[in-house]
Amino acid sequence: MKNSFISLLMLLVAGTVQAQISESGNWYNGWLTYSAKNIANGKVLMNAMAEGEEHEFMLVPVGGKKDTYSVADGPNDYVNEYSGIATVRHLTQDGWDVLCFYNAKNQLETVMSCEQEWDAEKLNVAKFKNQLIGEYELVGDPDDELNLVINWDQVSVNLELTSYRVETFNGLVMGYITINPIEGSTNRLEGTWEVVPTLEGLKLYSSSFNEDDNWWVRNGNVLTFRKAESTLRRFGYASMGLLNNRQFRTMKKSTLRIMRNEILASHGYRFESEDLQEYFNRQPWYKPATSNDDIQLSFIERLNVELIKGEESNPDHDSYVKEP
Repeated sequence: MKNSFISLLMLLVAGTVQAQISESGNWYNGWLTYSAKNIANGKVLMNAMAEGEEHEFMLVPVGGKKDTYSVADGPNDYVNEYSGIATVRHLTQDGWDVLCFYNAKNQLETVMSCEQEWDAEKLNVAKFKNQLIGEYELVGDPDDELNLVINWDQVSVNLELTSYRVETFNGLVMGYITINPIEGSTNRLEGTWEVVPTLEGLKLYSSSFNEDDNWWVRNGNVLTFRKAESTLRRFGYASMGLLNNRQFRTMKKSTLRIMRNEILASHGYRFESEDLQEYFNRQPWYKPATSNDDIQLSFIERLNVELIKGEESNPDHDSYVKEP
């Protein structure tokens, strides 16, 4: 009996116990929601259905490393969008339950969060809308006054209220909004616009749907807006919810750099880079801390900093940025 107990104790010390990945929620990666199924030997089968194709991959425990997995193909001949991932870490903190996907350079590429909402399209639209909320003013001709206020489902154009919808394709937000007419008034923003977040605000590109190509195309008209709420952070949403790499696809790397460091600046971080310190000194909300040693980011802020940094290091980033 004594020898059996010692053998069991040694086995527990030598091994690692993986925290079970939830099967009750849905794992959202920024465009799809995956289901999880725990199977033999600690493996987890992840499956999602996209329009016209099924996605699947296997999480395989890494020996000697708690809550750490490698990625393998599933048992079926389905799409494995994570075949290039080196390591997956399962983290739970502050009410969040996430899977973090790292490449061979140990850079965080994307994060899945366990959500109770099963509809990926609703989650995609909600995240996109959250980025747009704010008050904006047209940049350019000072005699051309065009004020834009974007709320959750409504848009105010020069104080005249209308609604808008987010355009999706196969459940994926494409970065386009369609602004409805204003009854009894001329609405310059009526129609579909591609929305590109910028450091100062937004760029709206007038667009239309090309039936031959089954896609949206720009029509040549572009409007540049500056966010008018100077007392609020430009990228405040980066401290409130989990980002994903698809939100960065249209942003310049210089904008991503400010977005990442704004998270630090919101806690009073003092920067060694002169350009960053000068930029944040100009922001009314910035209050420099006495010491950086006392600054603590939230769990979700730390993940978002890692995600943005990973996208800044992505060699393919410039190939899909649409902003001129």
